[in-house]
Amino acid sequence: MGSVFSEEFKVQIIEVFRGGGRTFVDIGKEFNLSPTTVANWVRAADNRERRLSKRDPVEPSNDKAEIARLKRELAQREEELEILGKALAFFARRRDQ
Repeated sequence: MGSVFSEEFKVQIIEVFRGGGRTFVDIGKEFNLSPTTVANWVRAADNRERRLSKRDPVEPSNDKAEIARLKRELAQREEELEILGKALAFFARRRDQ
């Protein structure tokens, strides 16, 4: 039976990939995951975000709606960065032990 990973961990892995410069293979090796698992998580997140953006279309001329959307996205990215920072600290402590 495969391992079960928390959503927080998946988000962290996705953000590591989106940070750029790393392949699925690189990330998989570092976090003891298969490259296919990393790729699947990234693609699933991309698909989820595409579906959400289609549900909440923003009129180009509606500045207030665009600002609200951007604020939501910024808050989400800040939360993801905070989670990623915690994960990096956790893995750094684990590696030092």
